[in-house]
Amino acid sequence: MQPFCTTEQYEAKFGPVDDEGVLTECLGDASAVIRRALTKAGIGYADPDEDLADRMMRACRSMANRCMPSDTDIPVGATQASTVIGPFSQQFTLGKAYGTPMLQKSECELLGIHCTARSAWPYGGADA
Repeated sequence: MQPFCTTEQYEAKFGPVDDEGVLTECLGDASAVIRRALTKAGIGYADPDEDLADRMMRACRSMANRCMPSDTDIPVGATQASTVIGPFSQQFTLGKAYGTPMLQKSECELLGIHCTARSAWPYGGADA
């Protein structure tokens, strides 16, 4: 199935990516989560009007960006990082499942979906 966001739309906001194959997969994964959430909420997405299509693209683009690999030593989704010089330790606290597209509350609201999750939920609602 076609993702709700094109690579061009993604790169217009976040800049060029090194591996478009990875971006395509992340956009596809994000779109699948959005499709499931919209279906569960009873919102038709097969032939969206211009407004809904734009909102789906924005949510997809945002979700995919959180799943894209990072060029830094700190993984995407880290909410806290610490380094100890001796005995050479490094620790990260992740705020979400690394690499898993999840709808955040703001994205649920953007799509018109009731979302009761506090920060993020992979399927668009706490009862999924």
